[in-house]
Amino acid sequence: MFFNTISKFFLFIGLISTIIITIDLFRHPQKEMPIMNLVWPINGLWAGVFGLWAYFTIGKYRKMNMDMDMDMDMNMDMNMDMSSNKYSKFWQGVVADTLHCGAGCTLADLIGSWIFFFFPFSIFQNLTFGEWTLEYILALITGVTFQYAAISPMMKEKGIKVWLTALKIDFLSLTAWQVGMYGWMAIIIFVFLGRLSPTTPEFWFMMQIAMCFGFLTAYPVNWWLVKKGIKMGM
Repeated sequence: MFFNTISKFFLFIGLISTIIITIDLFRHPQKEMPIMNLVWPINGLWAGVFGLWAYFTIGKYRKMNMDMDMDMDMNMDMNMDMSSNKYSKFWQGVVADTLHCGAGCTLADLIGSWIFFFFPFSIFQNLTFGEWTLEYILALITGVTFQYAAISPMMKEKGIKVWLTALKIDFLSLTAWQVGMYGWMAIIIFVFLGRLSPTTPEFWFMMQIAMCFGFLTAYPVNWWLVKKGIKMGM
């Protein structure tokens, strides 16, 4: 009973956070990178208070780097200058990049959990492996689509080249996120609680925590990707 109450409480916090962010975005939409109008509310679902903080301190007034042809190595060196506030801008940009990736993963897990609930299948005679495979594929699709929406206005090339660039940019970041998320859920499923149904608040509360672990494992990967110029620092 206590676990159920705690689960509902944190789900409520996530829902309220998403509503607050969504209302503010209707009043102040992000025009430079419209995909972020989806990214911030989606992350609010799992991040709750952290999602609110990230949006109002990092996301709301952030000016995106709209030039993909700039010398990324030079920009990263400037951003890492500890003698100015550019260092803080760098880590904030990495947070935004990581949450951009996380929104695709979150959306994939929201959709995938219900698809698998109605159409379950096993891999290696294990339902969990089947569900994780489905959700990873969906995460790649949604993540790359979100990345495409972010970079396509800034690239001279169009079509398949942009999709391939989006896949290159997002693959490691997204995979790192899923590793953290699956790591937490593996502990829950195989050690503590067993498989939980998406019809229960306990399942979604555990998924909120799983997304937090996904952020923790994806953040250093995004830091490296931006520092190396593979990924644009937001």
